[in-house]
Amino acid sequence: MVYDEQHLSSNMISEDVRDQFESRPATARIYILAPFLPQLAVREAFLEGTLFNRVQSYFHAVGGRIYICGFGDTDGRRPCIGIPFTVNSENEPIEEAAVEIDLELIHGWLFDLFDRYSGRVSAPPGVHFGKSSGKHSDKFLRVSNVTLSSKSCAVIGYCTLGSIIGAQPKRIYVDTAPLISVAFAVEKIALANAIWELPVQITSFSSYGGLAKLPAASNRDVILISASTSGGLVSKILEKGFQSGNIATLFFLASSENAVCGEANVCNLTFYPGRNFGYPFLENYPADNCKFCRDNIFLAELEGDQFLLEKRSVKKLMIKKATQKPDAREVLEFFSRRGFFEVQLYADSHRESIFSIDANSILSHQDVRSPLLRLIKRFTPSPLTYLIVDGISIATVKILLSESGYSGIEDLNIVPSTALSTLPSVPGGSALVIFGVLDDFSRARDINAQLRAIVSKGIVAYVAALTIADSAEYLADLKMFLCYGELGRDTFTFASAHNLMLPRRGSEVTSWELERDLLIKLKADSPGLVEFSARLDVIENSGVCGSNLFWSGSGAELAIKPDFAYLNSSKNPELISQGDIFAVISNLLATSRVNERGLNAPIIVGKEPIKWTQSIYGHTLLDPRNFEDYNDDILRGAFLRSALSSELNYCHDDESSSKIFFVIQAQILGWGQGRGDSLPEFLVALTTGRLTLSPVYISQIKLLVHSTALPEYLVVLAANI
Repeated sequence: MVYDEQHLSSNMISEDVRDQFESRPATARIYILAPFLPQLAVREAFLEGTLFNRVQSYFHAVGGRIYICGFGDTDGRRPCIGIPFTVNSENEPIEEAAVEIDLELIHGWLFDLFDRYSGRVSAPPGVHFGKSSGKHSDKFLRVSNVTLSSKSCAVIGYCTLGSIIGAQPKRIYVDTAPLISVAFAVEKIALANAIWELPVQITSFSSYGGLAKLPAASNRDVILISASTSGGLVSKILEKGFQSGNIATLFFLASSENAVCGEANVCNLTFYPGRNFGYPFLENYPADNCKFCRDNIFLAELEGDQFLLEKRSVKKLMIKKATQKPDAREVLEFFSRRGFFEVQLYADSHRESIFSIDANSILSHQDVRSPLLRLIKRFTPSPLTYLIVDGISIATVKILLSESGYSGIEDLNIVPSTALSTLPSVPGGSALVIFGVLDDFSRARDINAQLRAIVSKGIVAYVAALTIADSAEYLADLKMFLCYGELGRDTFTFASAHNLMLPRRGSEVTSWELERDLLIKLKADSPGLVEFSARLDVIENSGVCGSNLFWSGSGAELAIKPDFAYLNSSKNPELISQGDIFAVISNLLATSRVNERGLNAPIIVGKEPIKWTQSIYGHTLLDPRNFEDYNDDILRGAFLRSALSSELNYCHDDESSSKIFFVIQAQILGWGQGRGDSLPEFLVALTTGRLTLSPVYISQIKLLVHSTALPEYLVVLAANI
């Protein structure tokens, strides 16, 4: 029973004891803790009144005791002790010799307090924590949840003071600001019980981030650490010379059997055999080898006890007719069926787009060249000092200039963008920069920066055959950067013959890279399955390709069927490549991620545009209805390949997992009738971890595959999920 009152009465204790016996008649031991009062005042209140009349009938039956909690004096420490009282047949109190309170009992008290106020915080679905120690976990210990009353601080402070060296300290340091309340409680208890003579200075040093700010160590300094799972902070503080007996970890939950947290552990929250309380080990992972990061669970960076994470909202990206903008449809119709859209199967850090579109190839077509020729005629400065080409051959540029009617081509200084540093400066000069496919905006900015020095106070015009951007804002930023100069936002000129919205690559590896690693393993484990060897040969020998992007079904390669809403599939359907379909779906997803605003959407200055991404506040998923409504196998494969792995992370959304399961179930059951051609794509996505479902549905898929007559390679794929 804990009392934080300034004045303790015998009636208060007596009534509380009565209530305790009425609710739990078999109680054998009761501890009275009033640490903010001198022990003499507690004893007076304890011995007055009718307390021992109330307890006589109970204690004679169970041999019970009531204890006054205080402090002993042993080898420089002031351990927590209990002075036991029982009662004789005349209802008179009998005082017995003081005993140290069993540490396991103290740990049990504090565990109950910690658990009652939810000190162990679990991450919301789809999130894991990056702690200040640098470790990752799906749980962390928040002591501020527990220190919400003076009674709680009294219990923690009393047990803490009993675990550290009892000498008067010079300073108290706490690792997080919420722990200052506990430090004040420790100080008040020590002064009330004449353990310390003077108040002390209390300072927070902000955990790992503030270690460098700790002053030189003193043997009289006390350090309170709110919580730990590995003891790492204690080790770093010891390295700075502080005394181990004065470094108290209030709550410790081990991350492994070998984890320890120093000499003064106020409460060990860890369950182990023989205990009837405690939590299992709290698993931590190093940042560079975190299983949650590998599973694409969103990382929320935490600093101490700062953040309160609640259940995240879920935004589901649904593709519909309005998602495709007219300008995007026009460009996709213009560029498809020509073999232009090829995909980089493996990451290239120098490119921002996953698509590899060869500028020389697209400009070999007269109808593609024509819009660019008009821009060259319109914006070429006269006279022209330098012609800079990027991503396009000089031979192709000369053809363009010839067709545009430019005279003096042979005398023109045509320079690739990689050789800009060799050009002499011509103040007041002019330059024309021709981009084939402008998808690397950092490269464009670099060219711009160099030209400002080469043709300072001159004229520069930028033209592109095709510009790829992932949002209207990103394209507007590029135009602003290239055009802004000493005369304002229209100092220079930028124009593009065609613009197309496609997503930027980001840091995520491609699905084909993950597939290659999987196939290498499967080929080694099952060398007799030719399907794995054949598929591995395809994707290893084709770093860039517009076909064979997806696994074939039970028959031929996946291809679009008639009546495709987002491309005219009645016009030369045999020429529509898998790369074309992948580009169409990628455009739709890029548009959906920015709240269905195309590249021509108006830009509102000062207003942050909506962009649906993962954050600590929300989870963005590809709506499962896309797989239900767009049932062409090639479209399902394109969705699985073009979506981010976080957008396919359905494991924390049971409704979405259920819908995806039923789609896959229909594929499995329909394989024998030729209706499940996207099944290999689903199984590869599951096995590589890009697509995740609730565990119960994974088990059902494996069981269903095992019990259905499917080719052996599909059975092996499912077994490796």
